[in-house]
Amino acid sequence: MRFMNLESIRNALKCPENFPRIIGQENMFRSAVLVPLLQTGEGWSVLFQKRAAGIRQPGEICFPGGGYDEQKDRDFKATALRETLEETGLEEDKIEVLGSPGTLLTPMGVLVQPWLGVLSITDIKDLKPNPEEVEELFTIPVSWFRENPPRNYELPVSIHPYTRNRKTGEMEYHFPSHELDLPEKYKNPWEGKIRYRVIAYKTERGTLWGITAQILGEILPLLDHL
Repeated sequence: MRFMNLESIRNALKCPENFPRIIGQENMFRSAVLVPLLQTGEGWSVLFQKRAAGIRQPGEICFPGGGYDEQKDRDFKATALRETLEETGLEEDKIEVLGSPGTLLTPMGVLVQPWLGVLSITDIKDLKPNPEEVEELFTIPVSWFRENPPRNYELPVSIHPYTRNRKTGEMEYHFPSHELDLPEKYKNPWEGKIRYRVIAYKTERGTLWGITAQILGEILPLLDHL
């Protein structure tokens, strides 16, 4: 019986080699995006969208995508496709998904899984973006990114056991280190050992930065084969 129980544990601990389970992901904002490639008059290009004014992070440049929905999506690939269809007006049979390079975790508690896809369309004017979410769609040639490297920044990441309420000015304790008898250093904000890397591309259509730029930077070396 003991060995049977151990075997059950071994099976429960098995996970896909390329995409292991991320501990604590259920407490994160889980999302997926599609990095859309298509052929234009300038060669292979990447499709981007500018976020509409009425939604979070208005006016920023991003890939189509959004939050994982347990009721609608069987996996993150399904999330990326569903959100892309909703935001761009693309038809699913016009997208060939090549795969995912991995999963991105940010210090802000955001999990993003990007998927690289090829669009079989000849003109983005044929798309019908959702005006509630997308202000405009546009493309940038892959060659432009090869010729224009990004700017790189390193930001310190701090953990704050308390913050001050902006309205009342009162201290709000999120982690009562003083009640847990922890060392003195945990009573004040402390920094981790790594710094959060932020990259930014300044383009004629605006600045690509943050998660979008980080995902793009991860995928660009794969596109050298095009």
